[in-house]
Amino acid sequence: MTPSETITGTLAADGRFSLMTKAIQVTGLDAVLAGKGPYTVCAPTDEAFRLLPKETLDGLMADPKGQLFRVLQYHIMFGNLSCSTIKKLNFPKTRLGITVEITEKGGQVIFGGATVTIPDIACTNGVIHGIDRVVIPR
Repeated sequence: MTPSETITGTLAADGRFSLMTKAIQVTGLDAVLAGKGPYTVCAPTDEAFRLLPKETLDGLMADPKGQLFRVLQYHIMFGNLSCSTIKKLNFPKTRLGITVEITEKGGQVIFGGATVTIPDIACTNGVIHGIDRVVIPR
């Protein structure tokens, strides 16, 4: 199946990523992720955002141009990287400019400690991998 939406459009249309969509919009990254790319986004599901302590989530959303922007950029990599490709990279550089550890455990891809639970959602400008928690860079 040929993808018909950008990363921004795909996240917005998929009911599992409404909090990620909101976070992307308030930081202004929606324009970037609607652009040419290609990008790979390891997107926390709504369930993953709900696992954050309330004060942490409230703090991130209250600082969209600071800490939230930093956290989201850590979830974005350059290139169109499928799960089979990403698991071979070990420490790819994120849009934040720092690396993230990628491992494989029990056949599942682990992104900075979060498990990819929804792999390889194709978009016109890249790919999305749904993950089970929000990864906070050090």
